[in-house]
Amino acid sequence: MSSTTSLWHTLTLWDWSMFLLTVLLTLLASVYGVYIQKRYFINHKEDTRSSWTEYILMGRRLTLPLFVATLVSTWYGDILGVTQIAFQYGIYTFLTQGVFWYISYILFAILLARYIRRMQILSFPELFSRLVGNGPGKFSATLIFIKTLPVTYAIGVGIFLKTLFPISFPVAVSIGLIFVFIYSLFGGFRAIVFSDFVQVICMYLGVISVVIISFLKFGGINYLVLHCPPSHFTFCSNFSALDTFVWFFIAISTTFLNPTFYQRCLSAQTDRVAIRGILVSIFCWIVFDICTTLIGLYAKAYCPSVEPLNASLYYCLHILPHGLKGLFLGAVLATILSTLDSFMFISSTTLMYDLKLMQYKSKFLSHLVASSITGIFTFCIVIFYKGNFEMAWRLLKGVFAACIFPPFILSYFKPHCISTRLFTGSCLCVLVGMLIWNVTKPLPIDAFYIGQGISWLILGIGILKKHL
Repeated sequence: MSSTTSLWHTLTLWDWSMFLLTVLLTLLASVYGVYIQKRYFINHKEDTRSSWTEYILMGRRLTLPLFVATLVSTWYGDILGVTQIAFQYGIYTFLTQGVFWYISYILFAILLARYIRRMQILSFPELFSRLVGNGPGKFSATLIFIKTLPVTYAIGVGIFLKTLFPISFPVAVSIGLIFVFIYSLFGGFRAIVFSDFVQVICMYLGVISVVIISFLKFGGINYLVLHCPPSHFTFCSNFSALDTFVWFFIAISTTFLNPTFYQRCLSAQTDRVAIRGILVSIFCWIVFDICTTLIGLYAKAYCPSVEPLNASLYYCLHILPHGLKGLFLGAVLATILSTLDSFMFISSTTLMYDLKLMQYKSKFLSHLVASSITGIFTFCIVIFYKGNFEMAWRLLKGVFAACIFPPFILSYFKPHCISTRLFTGSCLCVLVGMLIWNVTKPLPIDAFYIGQGISWLILGIGILKKHL
């Protein structure tokens, strides 16, 4: 079997049984969420704030096990991408994709978990409106809708299904988006949470089984040291310490601005559940990151010449016995779906609640229209810019972080210290500055840092002038 051949004909009945079990359990969990959701709305009006709390935040009744399950599974959306980095750079992956992020989670738990729950908000744009102003809040909601379009995860599910079945990429993307659309449409956030609970179990069973089989088949660290490059066992690999440490700033800005992280913390039953849930999730991520790093290293040792993107998939399907192959494929699908559905839900609810563009009497109808728009936007971006949209997407995410992160941090310490006029001027300068930098590229520095520098400088000067 080559690394580029469709895999469907290599799988046995046992493999298909394990793989389809993942899909079936996801659907059943979602159906249960729909049942609970309908019981609530039978006795409550749909146009009240409490109904929005139920729909977006599961009525703030997220228990510790469900909190951990949905946070862990949602935050880990691309197992193949992480194992690809491990295949290429070794334990550098555990530092940049693990340790730096654990620090950002701890900071979020200490600085923000209780703070945001005290404010009784339902979303990040609502928090931003409280801290900065209504206009900036609407602007942040617009950026969040665009930023949370699940383009990368739609590409991931498309590549996965295309690798598994002899179908075209557009058809594969369509199947993935339609499947998520169906199972997350009827039950609100509750359906997402229950499906995440199933998916996180599949994720861990899949990757842990690969590590155990690899250890039994090839041995432990000695085998990896003998067959992998020495640079794979240094934390910086072939990168400088400065380039490596950049990931710390990426982790901080991503965690502090990610609406899915806020949604989980706001949904928790109590402050204690939110904070403990983050700490327990860190332990779960450590276990998962160790497994994915080891899978990447074993793949490098076993098949060093295979294309990095498909290396872990190629490796796992070669060394796993039948049955466990299907379990691993189910785990890969679960990691993608658990993030794809959450981002799709966030984009849809941003249109419905924060931007108030779909205000029908029935939340089902509102969600149907909003989810359809989200899915169509995502599909169009994936199909028309596949392979070419990376730079534009990086620019967009860089603009989002530069526009929102500095005013958010400053307003966290002193609410309303930034006027709408100052915020607007800063955003315009960030956009123009980053566009010019990307076009001219006078120095080999990423536009992300230029945008951050412009934003901090303009906001800092504006705040100082206000108080002088």
